[in-house]
Amino acid sequence: MRAERDVALCAIADVTVKSKVMNTLIQKRVPYAEEWHKVPILRRRKYEGAKEVCIVITHNEKADEAKAQIGALEETIRSRVYFDLKGIKLDAKSGN
Repeated sequence: MRAERDVALCAIADVTVKSKVMNTLIQKRVPYAEEWHKVPILRRRKYEGAKEVCIVITHNEKADEAKAQIGALEETIRSRVYFDLKGIKLDAKSGN
């Protein structure tokens, strides 16, 4: 459950990429949570054709640190993390 002080940081469509990002955040002690959201049909191309994406949530005071840690990952991982969440409805969780 997201608190008022939490922010949606990024979206990840690939489970392997998600795992690497989450492991990095854990190692660097950056708090996070995840939510899964449906991707509208017209936005799926942006997210590798995925029907759902994992939205990484973090505390607003840790967002810059989280972005820096993700930015330090190798290009093949970093390029598959989407910070532009336009088109994803973040107020309604999928699967509920």
